[in-house]
Amino acid sequence: MKKTIPTLIITLILSGCVPVDPDYKFEYEIIITETPTNLENLNTAYDDYNSNLPYPGARSELYFSSNRNSGGDNYDIIFKNIDMSYHKNDNVLNFSFPTNDGYSLFQSKLLPLINTQNDELGPYSFFGSKGWDYFFYANNDSGNFDIKFVYTPRLDWGTYDGQKRLYGPRSVTVANSDFDELYPTINQDTSKLFFCSNRENNSFDIFSLDLNSKVLLHDDLTSTNSVKILKESVLSSSSNDKCPSINGNFLVFTSDRAGGYGGYDLYYSQFVNNQWSTPINFGDKINSSNDEYRPITFSFNNIDLMIFSSNRPGGKGGFDLYCVKIGDLLNK
Repeated sequence: MKKTIPTLIITLILSGCVPVDPDYKFEYEIIITETPTNLENLNTAYDDYNSNLPYPGARSELYFSSNRNSGGDNYDIIFKNIDMSYHKNDNVLNFSFPTNDGYSLFQSKLLPLINTQNDELGPYSFFGSKGWDYFFYANNDSGNFDIKFVYTPRLDWGTYDGQKRLYGPRSVTVANSDFDELYPTINQDTSKLFFCSNRENNSFDIFSLDLNSKVLLHDDLTSTNSVKILKESVLSSSSNDKCPSINGNFLVFTSDRAGGYGGYDLYYSQFVNNQWSTPINFGDKINSSNDEYRPITFSFNNIDLMIFSSNRPGGKGGFDLYCVKIGDLLNK
């Protein structure tokens, strides 16, 4: 089995505000700071990593890849809830993880549909136009990794008479090849799909293809028409460049290129003047001499955050999930 690195998806559900006693007492679970914090109540002794975040709020539906269910063998996509709260009195951002909260009907239908005896990596939610929502991932049931997706009419969920339909899994035929394709992400104006692949040599690069806004996304992605696929030369190097994730005009990815702090490091680039800027290393406050993998960025309560995976010392074993404040990068 190939050892690539899995993924996590966070779906945040907006919560209303309630009055708070200024003298209230709160028992913090995991405090998030400018130093990477292990999400220890989420992690196990196995590999738990990669992340993706559809939209911010107070409770997040967290999907990620882990080999915990197979005792360290193949990877499945796992679901957990995560609660976020900011405490003004102490200037504390707290994450907590409710126990025994169960699956929604959507998760109960989705996870058995996508998980197999092979590896499922890189979950990514996309809330598309024209009333359709998408759940992307990759698996290697063909012998190499292919990007796949499940899709559903948005009004099928959360309404009294919703039909709860899930279609797929279907292959993203416009991107997949006889090599490995993983970690899809769609840019801000939904004009391009980005992903990583080792189709050109023995290392991974970041590629993109144009999307056709005139047709439904699931029809566009499964088209048999020839599509031009472009290697993003500014983002790619002669080393491995993987796991792109876009938030507005901000893109993060992982790379083992020269000049890092060891293994895979996390980098970012910004889309300025219709082009991606030269990637910048997040520095040694975030990166370590070990591997940092599959970053995703989001904002909560006007605080810019990044969740990523790392096998640095001090974790529970294998790759663990971490979260860190990243300053004001998303608003630039």
